[in-house]
This record gives sequence, C-alpha cells and structure tokens, in this order.
Amino acid sequence: MAQFLFRLGRFSFRNGWKVLTAWIILLAGVAFAALTLAKPFTSEFAISGTPSIEAITNLDEKFPGAGDSVNAAGVNVVFHAPEGETLDEPQNAAAIDDVVAYIRDNMAGEITGTERFGNPLQVSPALQDMVFEQETSMGLPEETARADAENLAMVSEDRTIAYTTFTIDVESAQAVTQEHRDTINEALDLGRSEGLQVEAGGAGFGDPIVVEGTSEIVGLVVAFFVLIVTFGSAVAAIMPVVTAVVGVGIGVLLLVMSTHWVELNNITPVLAVMIGLAVGIDYSLFILSRYRSELQRMSREEAAGMAVGTAGSSVVFAGATVFVALVALSVVNIEFLTWMGLSAAVTVAIAVVVALTMTPALLGVFKGRAFGGKIPGAAGNPWRRGGESRGLGNTMGSRWIKLVHKAPGLVMAVVVLSLGLMTLPVLDMEMSLPSDSTSNKDTTQRKSADLMAEGFGEGVNSPFLVIVDADEVNPDAPALQPLINAQSSMAGQAPDLQAIAQTSSFLYTVNNLQTVNGVKHAQLIAQSEDGTAAQILVTPYTGPEKQVTVEVANALRTETREIQDSTGVDIGLTGLTAVQMDITERLGGAMGPYLAIVVGLAIVLLLLVFRSIMVPLVAGLGFLLSVGAAFGLTVLVWQQGLWGLVNTPAPLISFMPIFLIGVTFGLAMDYQIFLGTRMREHYTKHHGRSVLGEGYNAIEESVIVGFTQGARVVTAAAIIMIAVFVAFIDQPLPFIQIFGFALGVGIFFDAFFIRMALVPAMMFLMGRATWWMPRWLDRVLPNIDIEGTALEEEFEKRQLVDA
Repeated sequence: MAQFLFRLGRFSFRNGWKVLTAWIILLAGVAFAALTLAKPFTSEFAISGTPSIEAITNLDEKFPGAGDSVNAAGVNVVFHAPEGETLDEPQNAAAIDDVVAYIRDNMAGEITGTERFGNPLQVSPALQDMVFEQETSMGLPEETARADAENLAMVSEDRTIAYTTFTIDVESAQAVTQEHRDTINEALDLGRSEGLQVEAGGAGFGDPIVVEGTSEIVGLVVAFFVLIVTFGSAVAAIMPVVTAVVGVGIGVLLLVMSTHWVELNNITPVLAVMIGLAVGIDYSLFILSRYRSELQRMSREEAAGMAVGTAGSSVVFAGATVFVALVALSVVNIEFLTWMGLSAAVTVAIAVVVALTMTPALLGVFKGRAFGGKIPGAAGNPWRRGGESRGLGNTMGSRWIKLVHKAPGLVMAVVVLSLGLMTLPVLDMEMSLPSDSTSNKDTTQRKSADLMAEGFGEGVNSPFLVIVDADEVNPDAPALQPLINAQSSMAGQAPDLQAIAQTSSFLYTVNNLQTVNGVKHAQLIAQSEDGTAAQILVTPYTGPEKQVTVEVANALRTETREIQDSTGVDIGLTGLTAVQMDITERLGGAMGPYLAIVVGLAIVLLLLVFRSIMVPLVAGLGFLLSVGAAFGLTVLVWQQGLWGLVNTPAPLISFMPIFLIGVTFGLAMDYQIFLGTRMREHYTKHHGRSVLGEGYNAIEESVIVGFTQGARVVTAAAIIMIAVFVAFIDQPLPFIQIFGFALGVGIFFDAFFIRMALVPAMMFLMGRATWWMPRWLDRVLPNIDIEGTALEEEFEKRQLVDA
C-alpha cells in the first residue's frame, strides 16, 4: 500500500492544478446535485422495533388513530397564582380566560384534542363529575370512581396551580411551526401581563433544533493558529484548513443530497461536520509534517510521494479505525443513530481521500513557497530577519520522553490512578432522552414541568399507557373468576361470558398494576368499540428523569407478564416515557457488544500495523481508561453539576455514551498509529539494533526517537481536535454541548495521558516484549508495510546508484 500511496502522492504533486481543479469540479457538482435533489431534514428521531413502539402499533389496530396520540403535538399551558392568592380570585380567573381565548381565537382550526382545553377552573370539575358518574354507573365502587376523578384533576388542591391541554393539528410534534410557537408565546405573555405566572410545555412546544454556525468558525480559527505555531508559516497553516473544508463540504453536501432518498435528522450533519473537520485537519497536518522532514534529504516531488506513502499509510489506517467505529453504531439497531454513524463515517472517508491527494497537490502548486510567510518566533523561526533559527534540537518532546524513561513505573501509576479515580462517577451515571423535566431551568418548558410536578406530583410528567388486548382471554382463568362471577350476577340471565371475561381482565389488570411499587394510580380510561381492548393510564410517583421511574417501568412489565400468563390477554406498555426508556435500555444493552466489536476490530488493525501483540493490547486498555475518565468528568459536570459550571445538571442523553465510545476510540487510535509507526519505523529500519550510542537499548531508542519525531505534530493535532470539539459547547442545544465537552476531554485524556505517557511508559517496562509477535502469527498476517520500509530501501538504492 505504501508504494501505491507513494505513486499517488507524486502524481498529485506533479499534477497539482489538475488535482485541485478536479476536487473543485467535484465539489461544485455535488453542490448542484444537493441543491437539485435535497429535501428538508427532519427533526424526528426514527425508532422502531422496541416493545413500546410495538405496543403503539397494537394500540392503532384496536383504537384506529389513537397510535398517533403518542407522537402528537400536545401542549400544556400551566397557570400559577401570585404569592398569597389563588386562581379562583376573579382577576386571576379572568386572566386565565384571556389566555385560553387568545389561543382559541388565533389557532382556530389548528388545534384538536380539546376535551381538556379551556379554563381549568370550569373544565376540571366538569370532567371529574363526568368520570365519577360514568364509573359508578358501570358498577365500580364510589371510592374507585372518586380516586379516578381526582387523578384527572387539572387544578391543584391548594387552588394555586392549574393547567389546560390541547394538541396542535400537525403530523407530529416535530412539525410544529414557529408561527404556532409565536402564538402560544403571545398568549403566555398576555397572562403574565395580568399578574399570573404562565408557562407552556409538552411535546408540541419544544424548542426548535437550532445549530449555530459559529462553532465551526471558532474551531477553524483556533486550528489555524495552532498550525502557525506548528509550522511557523502562514501558507503551510492554510493548507490543512483548506483540505478539511473541502472534504467536509463534499461530505455534508452528499448528506444533503441523500435526503432525496433517505429521511435524515437535522443533527446528523452537525456531528459529521464536527468529526470531519477534526480529522480532516489532522490528516493533512500529518502528511504536511512528514513532507517537511523528508525535504531535508530528497527533492520536493520525492518528499511529497514519501510523505503520502508513509504518513499517508498511517492516515489510511487511522481513518479506517474511525470509519469502523462509526459504522459499527449500526449494531445498536436504532435508525437515527445508524444514520448519524454512517454519515460521519462517509465524511471521514472523504477526508482521508482529500488529505491523500489534495495536500500533495497544494504542495505541488506552492512548491518552494509551501512554507512561506514565515512567522517570527514560531516553530524555531528567528525573531528578526537575518537572525539564526533556534532549531528543534533538544525539543520539549525529547525532554519529556526521556523523563518518562527515568521513571516509567511512576508515570504508569500516576496515569492509571488519576484516570481511574476520574472514572468512579460513571457508577452514578443516569441516562434519558430530552424532556421538559430535563430542559434548562430558565426555559418555560422546564418551568411548566416543575409547576406540574409541584401541583400534581412528579408522575404527571411521566405517565405510562398500558394496552390490554383481550381477544384471547381465558374465561376459565382462576384469577378472573371472582370478577366474572360478580359481573355475571349483575348481568342477569344469559350473560355473554366472553365479554364479561374481557371486562374482568381489564379490571383485574388495573387492580394488579395499582399494587406495583412506585405506582401512584392506575385507571381504565378507554375501551374499544368492540369491547376487546382497553387503555389503562398508569401514573408513577416520580418524574421521567428519575432512575426510580425506570424501575417502575420494569416492574410494570414484570407484572403485565404475570397477568398475561394468568389470564391469556396480551399487554403492551407504551407512552412517551416508555418509548424513551426502551431506547435508553437498548442503548445500554448494546454498549457491551459495541465496545467488543470496536475494540476487537481495532486491535486486529493494530496487529497488522505494528506486528506486535502487546502494543495493540496496551493501546486498547489505555483507551478504556481515557474514555472512562471522560465519562466520569462528563457525569461530574453535566449530571452532578460540579462547581455550578452548568446551569441545569441533568441525566446524560441516552445515545451520548455509545457515540462517545465510538468516536473517541477511532480518534484515539489515530494518535496511537502516528506515534507508534514512528517508533516502529526506527526499530525496523535499524533491524532491532541501537545506533545512537546514547546508552539506550534498541527498544528504548525506538520509543525515544519515534516519540521525539512525532510528539510535536501529534500535540498540535490533539489541540486542534480538542478545539474543534470544545467550540461546540457554545451551541444552544444541551446535548450538542455535552457531545462537544465529552469528545474534547476524551481526546485530551487519550492524547496526553495515554498516548504520550502511559503507552511509552509501558513500552519501556515491557522491553523486548514490546515488538514481539509469534513467528507463526507473523507469517499468517499480511505485511502491509505501513512504515514504508520498502520505499526507504528503494530510495537508498537510488541514492547509491546516483552516487
């Protein structure tokens, strides 16, 4: 592969303008196709195959159209009386009327589900009386009917909090327009101007997903300055930025074009840009740095070919590890996460190809000016014209690696203990999907959820819907006999035993669910027209963000399985809370297999690259330490609110951990490959012999020389990548902020604690075992020559011939 890449790099250098023109034409063509074929991105997260989604399908079969209610654009408007007053007071009741009237008048024909819409001071008692009369007429005990009526109350016991609810008539909650939000906000302001606290929430009133364009600009600016410090040249600093922008541009435009055939979430391109920019700059940086070092001994054209053949080989394998990690997200089997991974993987693949061809092409265009525009004092440049360069002699990298060599055991202990301690908060990690209860405390959505919890209990924000299908109910089930006998005696002569058994199964289910620990109330809210199915509303004591609610959901499912076994009915648990919990559980369950796939495949790749048993194992174990510490710090800051650094601590978004594992692992292996190949290259070039005569054995010398050669550029690459990720903390959406933070600290820990400290320390300690591999395995594995050994031999032969 190195020889092929050598020829590719030399070709691109010779034909610089042609290669650049080809990329520009391709970029323009993809842009034209994207503009022609693109359809709007969606803000929906596609999910299928979970128990709660299957229950929704069953709900739709038994109650046509009811399945849409789970994804409906419901809106809750919550009222809170001023301090020392109640909502019953005339001025407060009038203010509520004004808010309701404004929504009704300005959204006429655009709202449905108005059964509970209106002034709750009138709607609530009327609704409760109706429920009480209906249930008592059905023969239910008055105590049960009264409890069911109270559970549907829309005014708190102290009369200070009330709410009304309606549904915006759109396809889904994600289809709500800004005009709808503006109308509701105007209604809220009207009530506030009259002295009430009025807030709104619900699936139909979430903040639109807005992505600011400043993060990419900040990341590119920081990258440019880091590149200037690295190369001391304005021209050289521009090249990796240009290649990264072209690569990301093509990748994102391909995503936009693909919306013609595939429905993509509008967060998908954000993650592709975040990762594509980071790797695009880094990959070009590695090739450019190798080119500069090769110029000291060969012509520009030969140096470009050698840089692509050696550093480019590392880029290919580094990109492959990132690609594998992102594509493997499909094992979770959640559509939106699969498309996020595939989209980012495509962008990374394009970034690799652009770096391998466009970087040498730019070098061919600039030729002797490639490192022009020198910045005084940067990268060893003299401070004044005519001054002497400071050179790179005894660099900080060489001083650091020699310090590690003096006390490798101490370095290993410090790294393992420090990162291990930072991993401990992971034990308390909680995961959920975004909801009103986890929104920023300053938002009206969070305030509405908090008011609802204060007035009606936390569980009002996390109801479960249980669907009972009694088509196959067993009339002879012993568990149902008491209820069947009671109803048969009330039915008179010739009762319909099957219908009575079905109704009995509904009542039996309600009674049993009511006894589940953590359930505040369970009640029958609807029966299908043919009487074969029922909906049961289950209200827990706790809110959607609490781990206890997850335990309640699991307990409900356990109970429903027992009910099914004893009665023959089929039961499903659904509702927004259940859907979110199923996603969270699936993600949690997939984390182990995903980690095994990613780490396993990466270790195989590293075996091919380094032809060593221990180096890949140390690299993989080091990654687990760094990603664990990144998780721990993310939990401390974003979930537990360390030092008040974030406004609203909350459970981490469910798909953050698995995405963080994939991306961080892929990127971490980049640095392992770039540093490790430099070390391996020195070791193989000198056939495992020490040549510097400084008292180091061959293993130690290879680690020190390779680290010294690669540390500067890897440091720059890590800082660039961290800057790109951290810039996304400025985004308005919390889960993008958390992604940026977690990826940034993950790369920081891995680059500086693992690749630049733990791994070289372990290599010093392992000694000869570092580059050991069984002979039989060495014969089996293909020789990919990532270090460019064959290229070096050819170059040396040419030198001898020329001499």
